[in-house]
Amino acid sequence: MSLVSLVVHAALGIWLGSIVFFSFVAAPALFDELGEERAGDAVNVVFPRYYSFGIWMGTVVLVVWALGPTVANVAEPPLIADVGVVAAFLANLYARYQLIPKMEAAGADAFARYHKQSVGLNLVALVGLAAAFAVLHL
Repeated sequence: MSLVSLVVHAALGIWLGSIVFFSFVAAPALFDELGEERAGDAVNVVFPRYYSFGIWMGTVVLVVWALGPTVANVAEPPLIADVGVVAAFLANLYARYQLIPKMEAAGADAFARYHKQSVGLNLVALVGLAAAFAVLHL
């Protein structure tokens, strides 16, 4: 495996791992321990950094895939990997730059109002990255 491929696989794995950890460990623990209102406040503090992190990881992968075939002799990814990463990247972009400002403007009621949307976007990213990661490792 080349260094460039290692960077892509590491970025995908770290990004996917962050989604799994946040969704199945951190968020449920916060809700169990703090209750819905306080946990919602805590999660809202994390969201901007969480989604920005996904944007950065997606940028690394997409830039390498865009430039790799001409610059570093990197093979083009399978279509499903490309689609999965682009879907995850767009979900993070939307969440960070559209959903988060709506949540901040809504104030105390933001979490209840936008929770389902954030879960849906998170699911899109999770499924897209899991598909990409799986296809790249078959």
